[in-house]
Amino acid sequence: MFSLGRDGMRDLQARAEDLSTDLASGEWKPNRFDRRALLKLAGADGPVIDREAIVTMFDQLYNEGGPRQMNKMTGRLTTLLMNTAAAQDLPSIAALPEGQEALSAVRSLVRSAA
Repeated sequence: MFSLGRDGMRDLQARAEDLSTDLASGEWKPNRFDRRALLKLAGADGPVIDREAIVTMFDQLYNEGGPRQMNKMTGRLTTLLMNTAAAQDLPSIAALPEGQEALSAVRSLVRSAA
């Protein structure tokens, strides 16, 4: 379960970095459903992917392909993106140095995986 606060942000960052490492090593390769999500987020402006961009992406994917679209995405990626959006529900948490580092790590993953 995802927890908010400094430890939760460190965990979010670690999970983003782990997925980035797996991408670089070839251990994880985004499937076509992941790619659709990543491409929708890759064009978002700013140093972090804002909550609304993530929510909009999930809404669009659901409207385009129904629950099948999201069920076929890699669980680690889906959870990471949902937790990224949830972390931004509390601006005081997202604004912490740990929060900004975590959100930047997610942004970096999306850019490299898209």
